Amino acid sequence: MSAKVFLKDAMALWLSIHSRFLSWAKRRHGHRRMRARWTTVRILSIKGADDRETVARRVAYLRKIDPWVFEELVLDAFQRRGWTVVRNHSYTGDGGLDGRVYADGVWCGVQCKRYKGDVPLSMITRFARDLRREGLTRGFFIHTGRMTRAALDNTPQGVVILSPVDLVRWVGK
Repeated sequence: MSAKVFLKDAMALWLSIHSRFLSWAKRRHGHRRMRARWTTVRILSIKGADDRETVARRVAYLRKIDPWVFEELVLDAFQRRGWTVVRNHSYTGDGGLDGRVYADGVWCGVQCKRYKGDVPLSMITRFARDLRREGLTRGFFIHTGRMTRAALDNTPQGVVILSPVDLVRWVGK
């Protein structure tokens, strides 16, 4: 077998595997986007005795959902507001930007974090570093936890923090 034939066969095999992976990844993204839409409807159906209890129950529910569904839910909320949203081709796990939005003539990074406890300042500074690495000057850090006074006082310039209460009200609009 000549080297040319071998390379051609190897390339054909690689393309076949790669296209199957991309197809699977798109289906997985689509499935999570569908679950995010269902989750938004579910969140809006959660009610409490008063407004405060309703928000508390909705935040508790958000803390329990799949982290990638949470990302999709947040990006969908940006899209419903008419902002241009660019989703990543694959989920980042813990690190990197979760997406980008075009707001007020500027591209902004988005970072989504599900926390039950305090959000460490290190997460916010890492997000600011990721923004700079990607050439962005603004970003939205969206979380379900609690912000410490140190984190609030030392939030890097250009980072907008969306609290769980703000997030619940924002998703509902």
